[in-house]
Amino acid sequence: MKKEKLLTVAEAAQVLDIGRNNLLKLLRQQNLLHGRQPMRNAPTKTAIQQGLLVAENRDYKRGPVSVPYVTTKVTGKGMVWIRDLIKKAEVPQAS
Repeated sequence: MKKEKLLTVAEAAQVLDIGRNNLLKLLRQQNLLHGRQPMRNAPTKTAIQQGLLVAENRDYKRGPVSVPYVTTKVTGKGMVWIRDLIKKAEVPQAS
């Protein structure tokens, strides 16, 4: 079974020629990302179930404490869906 290539939101924004912050804002407006802390920019259950986004749980060390955080990754299906959404919404391209 071949593992699907996942892109970070920043990589996806670069491929789609839209700014990372504009892409995050668009995904929050479409209710695909959470908009409030502590889950800000983490994918919603709907986005994960549709196969558009994936949540990758990670943690980093801050002194002796391990701090968990979520990295949002975009699937191939999600890239197609976002590209179509950008075309439909006429989102400004990165300059």
